[in-house]
Amino acid sequence: MSVLGSNVKWTSGEAVRPYLGLRVGDAVPVEGSSVAIFDRGESAWYALLCRPQQERHAESWLSARGVYAFHPVTSRRTRVRGRLREYERRYLPGYVFARFDGIPIPHRVLTSPFLTGALCRSDGQWGVLGPKRLAALHEMRARGLRQEDERQEQKRRAAAARRVRAGERALFRAGPFEGLPCEVVEIDAAGGVKVRFDLFGRENSVTTTGEALVGLAVGSST
Repeated sequence: MSVLGSNVKWTSGEAVRPYLGLRVGDAVPVEGSSVAIFDRGESAWYALLCRPQQERHAESWLSARGVYAFHPVTSRRTRVRGRLREYERRYLPGYVFARFDGIPIPHRVLTSPFLTGALCRSDGQWGVLGPKRLAALHEMRARGLRQEDERQEQKRRAAAARRVRAGERALFRAGPFEGLPCEVVEIDAAGGVKVRFDLFGRENSVTTTGEALVGLAVGSST
């Protein structure tokens, strides 16, 4: 696919016909949200190009004209200097994927101050995205969400593991060994905590998480 931008010189008679009768000094109406940006036809998805950091504005502009649009992102929260902040990561910066309930009218779509073009076929027509490409987009986002969940889980496990230390006594507070005392043997980089404990007169060992343990005060007889 090629890229068709807003600097294209339109040669279609339909595109220029409304302006042929204009004279110097005539008032030209500004196209607003009431002006249709697509004709009747089958619904289809298109990949539109937008200006840097303007994806959300482009989506709102399209939505006001009856077009559903999105750009794939994942959100994550982090605490900076005690304040919780949310960040978004864009998978394909500069792209907005739009579903038109008909055939888009390019010169009207590109009146948007946020959009600059679209992915096109070799003949210059806007290319329709097939279901496989859309499925790939959704899988990309789902994979990113899974990776983010895994990172957050590792952080939680690491934070929980820091509550206990190797060589210290702890107590199982959840799981099948709830209430049993144990000794922390080692803590691995992923937040796993290896402990040993006595059960049925035998010494046993298991790797658990810091969330399943609570540290015991030094000298505790529990």
